[in-house]
Amino acid sequence: MPHSTHSISTRCLLLAILGLFLATPGTMGVPLAAVPAVRKADNVAILSIEGPITSVTANSLKRRMDTALADGADTIVIRLDTPGGELMSTLEICRMLKAEAPANTVAWVDPYAFSAGTVIALACRETVISPGGMFGDSAPVSPMGPIPQTERAKIESPLLAEVVDSARRNHYDEQIVQAFVSLGIELWLLENTESGQRIAVDRAEYKTIFQEEPPDTIPAITPSEAEATPIAPWFETMMSGAGGSGPASEDLSGMVQRPSSRTRLGPGDREQWVPLGQIVSSDRLLALTPSEAIAYGLVPRTIANESELKAFLGANSIRQYDRSWSETLVMFLVSWPVRIILIVIFLVCLFVEFAIPGTGIFAAGSAGALLILLGAPWIVGLAQWWDILFVFLGLALVGVELFLLPGGLIAGIGGALLLLAGLVGTFVSGDMNSTEMVDGIFRGIMIVIAGLITSVVIMWWLGRKFEHSRFASRFILKTEPMNTAGAGAAAASTGIPSIGEEGVAITDLRPAGRIRCGDAVFDAVSSGRWIRKGDPVRIIRNEMTIKVEAIQE
Repeated sequence: MPHSTHSISTRCLLLAILGLFLATPGTMGVPLAAVPAVRKADNVAILSIEGPITSVTANSLKRRMDTALADGADTIVIRLDTPGGELMSTLEICRMLKAEAPANTVAWVDPYAFSAGTVIALACRETVISPGGMFGDSAPVSPMGPIPQTERAKIESPLLAEVVDSARRNHYDEQIVQAFVSLGIELWLLENTESGQRIAVDRAEYKTIFQEEPPDTIPAITPSEAEATPIAPWFETMMSGAGGSGPASEDLSGMVQRPSSRTRLGPGDREQWVPLGQIVSSDRLLALTPSEAIAYGLVPRTIANESELKAFLGANSIRQYDRSWSETLVMFLVSWPVRIILIVIFLVCLFVEFAIPGTGIFAAGSAGALLILLGAPWIVGLAQWWDILFVFLGLALVGVELFLLPGGLIAGIGGALLLLAGLVGTFVSGDMNSTEMVDGIFRGIMIVIAGLITSVVIMWWLGRKFEHSRFASRFILKTEPMNTAGAGAAAASTGIPSIGEEGVAITDLRPAGRIRCGDAVFDAVSSGRWIRKGDPVRIIRNEMTIKVEAIQE
């Protein structure tokens, strides 16, 4: 009897445990696949990186990550959809992920992460990708065209150091990740006949192993996710203690490549390895589709949505941390189309204010555009104090040319150059290396010139058409009737004085003011030096605005 009671109790306990297992939320009666402990998450925070990567991106990511950690997040997912971006901002994001984020960091390429996006993805502990996504092609580029080899090597060095460090941390193949960055790297995929492990070798190692030249064709190595045999961790025993990379070697194109920390294979390993085909040729940068990334061991699987991500991590909760409205606004304001528009508004409003003195409306518009033009880059760390100083010194010198020393040109030209230098400087970060500095200056000059050309075209159009519009009639060539007896009563006069007609300044013209021609008063501007109140003047232009010159007695 005791034995029977014990058996019944045991069976009841087993049934109870099985019932609890089947009743686990989310399983729907089917046991969930085991999630590795290193991947297992509780509270997941998704931080998105969208569009070009700038200092605004890095600052926003830092703020959101700190907020997520304060909210109890133990896993950070970086959702990437980016064409790339700035080098220093990219390296700062990588540093944050490695030094300040929790150990469990996942990059979700959804759908694309090129250039800097790939470097950031590699910095995470693990990478997943959406179906149809792609990442890679991380070589530095310049808007000025091909980068000289020495300068390219200087830019590639920190990128190569970063991706190789990420590869060693996360057990990726060091040569494959370098093929994202450097042109000229050739790699072939080998598979171990016994273990199924896959490795990447360069041309020299291939020839050493097989005593023949490797094939120069790239087959379609695109096994499905279910059939993929991922590259095994790269000699984990060696990698765990690998600290240095030895002397740098030069590949066939002269680009710097860091040697792999694993032991190179030799002729004695020929029977254990079979070539599968070429991964990348010397004339292209590596970019991977999901199936290729899985086959090369960089991605464990595809993730289509947040539900799949939650199951992949075994998480209890997932929360999205978006950019704030102010961060989104600043990123919009520092984009190149908006900055061209702001330059146009600043210059055209300034022109109209001088052409139509006294309204103040266009002066306010010009000042507002300048404030945004300088303030937005200042917030994101692009504009330095000297940029703003140059702009205001330039405006001051232009003012001296117009109001104090008209016709001298020295102050005006100097002010214009300082203004141009200040505006271009807002496109250049102070912590960039020499090549990126040149790229920033070149980009700034092109955008400022585009704004100047657009402004000149608009001002030319205004000079020909604006004075005939109903809007302009509210501001331009206003007349003030005068009493011929001087008693203040008005006699209506709407005629425009003809060129050559003479009058007298009834206010100082510095350079704008008012003149009297006959019985009517007109707004006018001086063509050169200041004209004092009471000086005789002669009309030299009467289109859009009246321009006068002093009559020399």
